[in-house]
Amino acid sequence: MSNGNRHHRCAVIVNPIKVGEDFQSEVTDTLTDNGWGRPLWLETTEDDPGRSMTKQALEAGVDVVIVAGGDGTVRLTADGLAGSGVTMGIIPSGTGNLLARNLDLPLDREGALHVILAGKTREIDLIEMTVDDKPPEHFAVMAGTGVDSAIMDDADPRLKDKLGPAAYFLSVGKALGRLPLDAVITVDGHRPHHRKAMVVMVGNVGQLVGGINLLPRAKPHDGMLHVFVAAPHRVRDWVRTAAHIVTRRGHKGDSIDNFSGSKVVVEIAEPDNYQLDGDVIGPFRRFEAVIKPRAVTVFVP
Repeated sequence: MSNGNRHHRCAVIVNPIKVGEDFQSEVTDTLTDNGWGRPLWLETTEDDPGRSMTKQALEAGVDVVIVAGGDGTVRLTADGLAGSGVTMGIIPSGTGNLLARNLDLPLDREGALHVILAGKTREIDLIEMTVDDKPPEHFAVMAGTGVDSAIMDDADPRLKDKLGPAAYFLSVGKALGRLPLDAVITVDGHRPHHRKAMVVMVGNVGQLVGGINLLPRAKPHDGMLHVFVAAPHRVRDWVRTAAHIVTRRGHKGDSIDNFSGSKVVVEIAEPDNYQLDGDVIGPFRRFEAVIKPRAVTVFVP
């Protein structure tokens, strides 16, 4: 953790759909008025929500990358910056803003810029995830399969724009019809856990929208990954599960498991979708997640 006062050369990676017309001029003026160099401005596209922009920023030799977009753009930026030594600033501009919430960042533009200009930083963990035979990639918040990815996959994009996170709950009925999953969860090579699971979640941090914290013991810099498995099958089991999540108090028979470690392997009998930091990526059969301590430096309050 540090308090820096040097004037940075930075890049701004922005999803133009998520911000207003005055965003570029306001951010540029704020940075230059505070002695920073004029930023390299990089806009994401529908086909590339941030991966090549992060690479371009690193190739330009900047020492700060500011990202303004949704959870997917923040995730891809963090993935590209992992291990680079370049500091990431976040201006929350999406629906969920999950990493920002978990770092207690202001969700407004002015507050987020104030945090960046104040210069206080913290090294946070990322989780490196390898799915089937795909190349590994990092995520900062949570990955999982089951009800959460099914709900996100089914949620109407128009409703998401109008209602935000509430839109996901309108898809619960359809999601429940596709589950449970026959899942095997292995943590740090110990005895496998076999579950008929409705949710399998692996997280670096656990706070969701609405004040719900799915992984209350998880911290962004604790050097551990955390696993949440829920296997409720009857209405009363779902009520217990909801009470567990909201009150953070477990009870015998509430159909929830919590594990932690440095590596987890999740295998399912039939292909199903998985999500990374709120974005549904596609089907999988096996994923391996490994904690990467202090992988990226972020401006924090």
